[in-house]
Order: sequence, then C-alpha cells, then structure tokens
Amino acid sequence: MTTTAATSTEVGSAPAPESVEFAHVDPRTLVVGVNVRADADLTPAFVGSIKQHGVLQAVRARRAEDGTLVVLEGQRRTLAAVEAQRDTIPVQIIDGTEDEARRIVEQLAENDHRKDMRDSHRTAAFQQLSLIGLSAAQIAKRTGTDKGVVASALTVAGSKFGAAVQAKYDLPLDVAAAITEFEDDPETVKSLTAVAVEEPNGFAHAAQRARDDRQRAAEIAAARDTLAAQKVTEVPRPAYDDAKIKRLDSLKPAADDANGTDLTVDAHAECPGHAAYISAQWQRVEVVYVCTNWRKHGHGDRYGTASTQRTGSMSEAEKAERRRVIENNKAWKSAEVVRRKWLAEFSQRKTAPTGTAAFIAAQIATSTHTLGHGADKDHELAAQWLGIKPATSAYRGRSQGIAQAAAKATAGRAQHIALVLCLAACETGTGVQSWRHEGSLAEYLGALESWGYTLSDVEKIARGKAPKKK
Repeated sequence: MTTTAATSTEVGSAPAPESVEFAHVDPRTLVVGVNVRADADLTPAFVGSIKQHGVLQAVRARRAEDGTLVVLEGQRRTLAAVEAQRDTIPVQIIDGTEDEARRIVEQLAENDHRKDMRDSHRTAAFQQLSLIGLSAAQIAKRTGTDKGVVASALTVAGSKFGAAVQAKYDLPLDVAAAITEFEDDPETVKSLTAVAVEEPNGFAHAAQRARDDRQRAAEIAAARDTLAAQKVTEVPRPAYDDAKIKRLDSLKPAADDANGTDLTVDAHAECPGHAAYISAQWQRVEVVYVCTNWRKHGHGDRYGTASTQRTGSMSEAEKAERRRVIENNKAWKSAEVVRRKWLAEFSQRKTAPTGTAAFIAAQIATSTHTLGHGADKDHELAAQWLGIKPATSAYRGRSQGIAQAAAKATAGRAQHIALVLCLAACETGTGVQSWRHEGSLAEYLGALESWGYTLSDVEKIARGKAPKKK
C-alpha cells in the first residue's frame, strides 16, 4: 500500500477536523460499511469500465481503531473493483471519529447527484438515520425532505412486507406506503403489488377500493359483534321474493290493527321470529331487523303491500344486473375519493392546462344547470381546493372569498380560478347515478383524462367512448 500525506490548514481557515492521506489499497481488504443503497447496482458496463480504466475517483474510507479501512463513500466502486479483479484502487483515508448521521446525509446528497437514487435506497437511509436516533422532523430538516415523506418511508422500512416489496420491484414510496397499510393481509398485498407492477396508472384506484373494502369489513364485524351482544339471531339477507321474512319497519304489531302503528325493535324483541341481517350493499353497513315469519307471529303489513308483492324468483339476468349495480356503486364511491384527491392537487397548479379556455366556454354555453350545482353549495369544493376561506361567515361567504381572490389575481390566475369553479361544479353534480348512463360525463371526465387523471373502469362508463387521439 503506497501512501501520500495530504494535510493542510490555510491561514484564516477553520482547522481541519481530520488528518487525510491517500493510498492505493487492495479493494479486497476494505470493509464496505452500511450504505444508503439497498444494492450495489453493479451493471456489466460499470464493472467493465472499472476493469479497463480502474477507479478514477478515490474511495473515501475511515481508519478504524484496529487499523482496518471502512468505506464511507464509494461502495459501488469498491465492489466493482473486486469483481473486476483490480489489484489496488485509490483511497482517501480519514483518521478520527465519523458522524454516522452526517455520512448518511452526505451519501444521499452524493448519490442524488450521480446515478438516480431509488426510493428504496432513500427509505433505507431514513431508517438508518432513525436507528441512530434522529426523529422524523430532524431527518426531514437535515435531508431537505418533506416530513410526511420521511414518516411514510419509516413506516415502509418498519413493515414486514413494505421494504422488501419496494426494493424488489423498485416501487415509488407512496405506492410502497399504500401497500404497507395492508401488511396484515397477504392476499391484498399480493394483489396490490401485481397492480403496482403491471398497471401502475390504476394503482390509486385499486388501493382506495382495498381501503373501502377493509373499512366495510370492519364495520360488518362490529355490527356482527353488536348482534351477538344483543343475543339477536343473524340471518342471511332475504331474497327479493321472500314472502316469509319481512323488515320490522314495514310491519305493524297485529294483522287486525287498522291504524298501523310502528313495530319497534324493542317491542318485537320477544317475538320468536326476531332476527336481523347485515346489509352492506350501498356503501353503508346497516343492521336490518326482521321477523322471520311475520304472518305466523301475528304481524300485519304496515303498507298493505302483501297482496301486490312480486311472486316468483328473480331471473339470472336480473340477479346479474343487481350484482353489477352493487359493484359499480361501490367502485364509484372508491373512485370518487381518488378523483377528488387528484382534483385538490390539480387545483394547486400555478397555471391552467392546455384547453382550459375552451372547456370553460363549453361549460358556460351548455351546462348552466351543472354550474348551478356549485353555486347551490356556495362553491364548497372550489373554495376547499383553492385554499380560499370564506370572506364572511354569512351565506355566500365562500363565493365572496373566491370573487375577491379573482379580483386580485393576474389574468392567468383568474382563468385558473374559473376552471376550478367549473370542475368543482361538475364534481358536485356527480354520484353513483353517473355511471348508469354511458357518456353522461363525457366532457368532464374526458377533460380530466386529457390533463393526466387516470380513469377507473366505472368512470370510463360515465365518460363513454374514448375520444380519438390527436
């Protein structure tokens, strides 16, 4: 090992905290410390370059107390030199203590300016800083990263699946964080990972649907626990044409009671037919109390519909259509969450996108009823997305606040505010009914799609036929 001393302290400069020397060292003798990269990314081209030209930029290492050299910066160069069977490589050797947190932060900065860092590398770095003792706020400050991003990275790093899935498939941090939410559900992790890899543009919709399904399952479990605590028998949801089981809210106490007073749950509790089923078909979990044989137990039809009740079972086509309606209603509500989040972020843009003026003009010309939806709600969504607080606490306070913001805005900003008003009005008028008529939201959803929003399958129904690409 050849060495060359290189220490200096110029007059007027701060004294060097460490002595430095340069040496040509056998790379096999170097100890590669923990690095912010999850892998060395040794491409054949990189190893070939090292084999032909050697290591051109010195590796940085610290001399440990036992004399070994621990690599601080240059993990890839060191490992590539070993693979390329180089006899020696240039090393900058630093004696003295090393601030591990500073080293990791410097590595992040160094790697960000060289080969693109993967999010998994950044996650590993934040985890190391956390283990050293830095809080999320400290990590955010020292690395110039949003605190929320750091918190998500630490959550992923601490997950059984999160870090492994992120590193294996090179997933963005927000995607890995969403998958980590379901670490106690391997099947959902598997399905979301498949979407993230195969259909990344549809991941936000798949993740939201998984969240909604999980929430619905939790509500069903809570409802089931409530029934068990009440010692109420749970029965399956009765078929559409079931003549024996009837909801209590459609019954009256006795068949000969002409006045038809309500048959309450408490009043029916002692009835042998007292039971309930759990309904979760319309994006809301509800416990529905029933009598399992209302005629036998002496109850009357509150609305007198027994004689006109449909007879015969539903056809297979009717059952299939019912399932389609239920599933698409659920899908629409999930998509609504994703769409409105995207719109909130879109509304923070500084400039309006291409086609804004034409969209606004078309809305004013043909959709005055739609624009009225926003006004009827005092532009609640628009004010929320634009971050504009009501000018007053009185009715139309939000409208006044938006008008005042527009009056002070530049021409470009005012146009953007007008666009958000139109979009919010369109959004206010949407609901589960929107997908029932194909193409009912063609202009609105078509515009969102052209500006970068990824439509879910149910939203594509409301958009109708996809416009031809220009």
